[in-house]
Amino acid sequence: MMPSSARKAWSRIARWPALPYVVAALLACTPILIVKYPPIQDLPFHLATMRVIHSYGDPSFGFADDFVLRLGSTQYVLYYVAGSLLAYALGIVKANLLLMCAYLGGTVLAMRGLLRALDRDERLCLAVIPLLYNVMFLFGLLPFLLGIPVMFWAMAVAARYLEAPAALRGALLACLATSLFYLHVFPFALFGLAFIVMFPWRSPRRWVVAGLPTAPALAVVAWWTWLTPEGRLARGALTHPERPSTLTPFGKIADAYNWLGDVYRDLSDEAILGTLVGIIVLAAVLAWRQRAKGSRGRGYPVVPLACFVLMLVTGDQHGHIWLIWQRFPLLLALTAIPLARVPRGRPGAVIGAGLALTALAAMVAACIHFVRFERDDVSDFDRALAAMEPRKHVAGLIYDKHSSVLHRHPLVHFVSYYQLEKGGVVEYTFAGYPHWPFTFKPDRPPPQ
Repeated sequence: MMPSSARKAWSRIARWPALPYVVAALLACTPILIVKYPPIQDLPFHLATMRVIHSYGDPSFGFADDFVLRLGSTQYVLYYVAGSLLAYALGIVKANLLLMCAYLGGTVLAMRGLLRALDRDERLCLAVIPLLYNVMFLFGLLPFLLGIPVMFWAMAVAARYLEAPAALRGALLACLATSLFYLHVFPFALFGLAFIVMFPWRSPRRWVVAGLPTAPALAVVAWWTWLTPEGRLARGALTHPERPSTLTPFGKIADAYNWLGDVYRDLSDEAILGTLVGIIVLAAVLAWRQRAKGSRGRGYPVVPLACFVLMLVTGDQHGHIWLIWQRFPLLLALTAIPLARVPRGRPGAVIGAGLALTALAAMVAACIHFVRFERDDVSDFDRALAAMEPRKHVAGLIYDKHSSVLHRHPLVHFVSYYQLEKGGVVEYTFAGYPHWPFTFKPDRPPPQ
């Protein structure tokens, strides 16, 4: 029989309002925890990059023979530095898993925090889960994706700070804003827009206190934008990209789903997202005659509107910055969630249950497809990797880069797993590109 103290502790936990959402966040991480090789295209790149940074001075990997670190060259260096620090306790692979879980589960909890800060229905955070296993995730744009939960968290803290300034809340906001910049500039820019529309412009006496937490981030932005080559390059990405999109604005709207949720070769992703949209529409219809719960964050709709406009007007690529407009369908879908309505009473409970079941279906579908990918497409990879000698120069010749289970090209960068495990130099590599945290030594040029 459970001791009375344990029963009381469990009773307190069971009454914890956040418990269902914490469970949902943990379940959202399941697909990447049950396989060794998730079908994420750039994941081997990120793991190998963390390995180079973390083990640069380790002669068993031989990185110092070929590379020079330059951590200041990439604006999203925080992802790799955080991974390297976590690796001292967890190892590279588990450290990266933790960061990926921070994206998957963290987005659910950060959205809940934003919904509560804006006085919206917190059950809407479950709508995030079917959107987590998206095209950008399958591409492996992990620093960008990790910026999304940090963005929502920063928005939530900003909303509460601007309503009731406090020293600790301001310090947290300053840390989040600066960290967000060093994750990815797109989520940082959307946070900045949200902060601007929530700012107390009608109360000049509050301006200094309200704006103070953003000072460190603004200083970093000014330095990076105007005094670094990477920042000067990024300035032109939105206004005059080197590769404008060939699609018209209406063509982008028609193509948006291909860059949001078209991840599996079967129709399960379409069915899940279609169900999610249906539930959101039904909730809006049922809540049509009900008065909105609160009036906080009246300017927030500007954020998803900006995502929509940027999707229509931005190009495809600018220098090493690629997939520019293609990121905004995801950002639009996620930032639009707080605009949804959930009816009160029994209809609201039905909508909440529908969101939970759809989220569960999305998680299960991701698990099934991830397991099938590892079973059908990566069956002999471990044996091949084990047979290779360490500290060599290795070319990845991917004769068939496609997957039988998912769209995109999840096998194309698998050669980077060699660099993760055994060091040396691999090709293809981003080493030497302007945005990468290490480059080749002058006397050790990249392989041709």
